[in-house]
Amino acid sequence: MQKLIFSFLMALASLSAPLQASEPASTHANITQEVNDWLNTSLSNSPGAFSFELRPIVSRLKLDGCTQREISLPQGNRLVGNTMLRVKCIEGANWMFNLPVKISIQVQYAVAARPLAANQEISTGDIAMQQGDLATLPGSVILDPATAIGRALNSPVAAGQTLRQEQLRTAMAISQNQKVKIIFRQDGIEISNEGIAMNAAAEGQPVRVRLDKGKTITGTAQLGGIVDVGP
Repeated sequence: MQKLIFSFLMALASLSAPLQASEPASTHANITQEVNDWLNTSLSNSPGAFSFELRPIVSRLKLDGCTQREISLPQGNRLVGNTMLRVKCIEGANWMFNLPVKISIQVQYAVAARPLAANQEISTGDIAMQQGDLATLPGSVILDPATAIGRALNSPVAAGQTLRQEQLRTAMAISQNQKVKIIFRQDGIEISNEGIAMNAAAEGQPVRVRLDKGKTITGTAQLGGIVDVGP
């Protein structure tokens, strides 16, 4: 009888052993490797050369067996500078923790090559490129100088100062009180006239024009002091 009971207990043990081994505790080393892989993939399309320092997982943190984990960037965090990643078990256990990381991205960014005045239209010679860490720069810093050429400044910029998107606007195609050429096109017929612009306008914006005898019309500003008037 005792031998029968012993055999029964051994059979139960052999059945339970595979179940326990199927969900081993999640190792810190495995999770760290997964986070490193996630960062390398996520940063692969960065505008410059990147590097990162991942803080080690706290050694006393106990992580029950997890067959699938999710790594994400918590809302409000940027994937640059001192930031935070979230590691969450989504299959096999119920835990989540945040992991600090420091990310550096070396980029070329635009600065003023010389003192620039308000309303000045930016040309190639007005821009110089410098190298720096994106983490220390404003989020709106200009990385592609071509996006600034032909636009106008809202306010003065000192030499060497970083150029940012919010400092620039579309350059005015027409100035207030400027003499303009009015063109009316319809059904292949073109009629032109002249007038005085009553407001400044960028290309594509509406502009009011005063004609002879005080009459006014509204058209669309174009480069070269031209106002298109539709049918």
